[in-house]
Amino acid sequence: MRFRLATRGSTLALVQAELAAQALARRYPEHEFVPVPLTTHGDRHPSMRLTESPREGVFVHELEQALRDGRAELAVHSAKDLPTLPTPGLTLAAFLPRADARDALIARTRSTLADLPAGARIGTGSPRRAAQIAAVRPDLQAVEIRGNVDTRLRRLAEGAVDALILAAAGLERLGRLGEAHQLLPFEVMLPAPGQGALAVQAVEGSEAARLAAAIDDPATSRAVLAERALLRRLGGGCLSALGAYAVLEREDLVLRAVVLDASGGTVIRAEAHGRRDADVVREVADALQAQDVAGLLARPNGPLSGLRIMVTRADGQEEALVEALAAQGADPIACPVIVIEAIEVDTRSLDDLADYDWLVLTSANGVDRLVELLRRAGLEFPAHIKVAVIGPETAARSRAAGIQPALVPERFVAEELAAALAPVMAPNARILLARAAGARDVLPERLRANGARVDVLETYRAIPPPDLRPRLAAHLAEVDVVTFTSSSTVRHFVEALDATLPDRIAVACIGPITAQTARELGLRVDIIAQEYTTRGLVDAIVRSRTPVSA
Repeated sequence: MRFRLATRGSTLALVQAELAAQALARRYPEHEFVPVPLTTHGDRHPSMRLTESPREGVFVHELEQALRDGRAELAVHSAKDLPTLPTPGLTLAAFLPRADARDALIARTRSTLADLPAGARIGTGSPRRAAQIAAVRPDLQAVEIRGNVDTRLRRLAEGAVDALILAAAGLERLGRLGEAHQLLPFEVMLPAPGQGALAVQAVEGSEAARLAAAIDDPATSRAVLAERALLRRLGGGCLSALGAYAVLEREDLVLRAVVLDASGGTVIRAEAHGRRDADVVREVADALQAQDVAGLLARPNGPLSGLRIMVTRADGQEEALVEALAAQGADPIACPVIVIEAIEVDTRSLDDLADYDWLVLTSANGVDRLVELLRRAGLEFPAHIKVAVIGPETAARSRAAGIQPALVPERFVAEELAAALAPVMAPNARILLARAAGARDVLPERLRANGARVDVLETYRAIPPPDLRPRLAAHLAEVDVVTFTSSSTVRHFVEALDATLPDRIAVACIGPITAQTARELGLRVDIIAQEYTTRGLVDAIVRSRTPVSA
């Protein structure tokens, strides 16, 4: 069987894709693995400063779209280029063994960083590198430089800069590491999260993802995932002046990180180690946050700079959206308009769970409640039951609970799930739908219309918090945008309004169903996400603020 690997078209990217193809071919000699070069947004705009990009992942999006469109089965990325938030429906199936994660200095005249003359111009397009250089050599001048490795080395030879900072891994893969004059120690320059590692991405649950998982290097995977988790927890992005590097020492994960201001005058470091990766990440993040790194990580020139955006998700579920908005320069204001309340369910109602053919889960909250009910009933989830879920967050929560989804529709709405499930379920299939009270009945009605026997189990409800009305009034006086991620958030928001929503406040909805509810309740909807996820919502807000170029 032939598998296509989407990659950028640069020399380095093609070499990296070939490394992945060779690793796969060694593991699966019966299959063919072929790199397919594509042009990304970053490649089409070589003069664009990465710090002025309206989004992260300028070298990634087109490769991911090729996976969604079926133009490729796998994609190969430099892990440091990946956006902070995961892409719904896609999975990072493998990380190849990490190369040298250090940065390298190449000067016009052989030199080290310490020996460069005052005023020397250092070429780099990275805020992280520029800030760390300034921290140790404030007398040097960081100069914005773009292009692939060959282009940058040519500009060095032409005298545009006096020295370059490049990733050692890229030079090594191109066979040019010998041109480096110094490999900068981690004490001087910590790398970007994921630097030196190659990630292989695939559609979640696909055969390609299964094959790629066999070439995953566990040590690299554990280290890079910890670095990326820290990045998400801090609310930074691949354009932040943040360095992080994790390494395994026996069974322990050692994670060190640095956050700087642009001038290099403020340098905040933290380090932790331990066997529980999540605890290590939390310890480093807490140590950095205790020293007020939030202001350093915000993008002052980000596309959402100066925009105050209300996040209405339930308390404890707002973190991903708050972080993603902050990474784009926004000032997120958390104002939960709902509280998730468990509905008491007689666990004896689950005694005949094994008689069902399908379980349908429509939200991460529904997964959590079902798992809790199974635990209380002393039951294990029957292995023969197939599971259908709406959305990548629900799918991820389900997998984390040990319940593997068999069906995740491409569009994350009930109508799409009903359409996808109808042709694959058996006649008279028994389906258990675990959901929130008050949810739309379109899903069970359409499944019944296709011959299924559907039982609805309502396990939780969304209710307003007791102090919502005064909090909402206070926050609405200061925000520019209100975000809604479900119809229930819209309903409780509108019920708590003391007056009409001011025209100056834009309304952003995660998808068409939420937008429909907002309009029915009298709100003007200004922004609707094309991809019905947290990341899609942020991208939609960014697009609404980004001028369309000719």
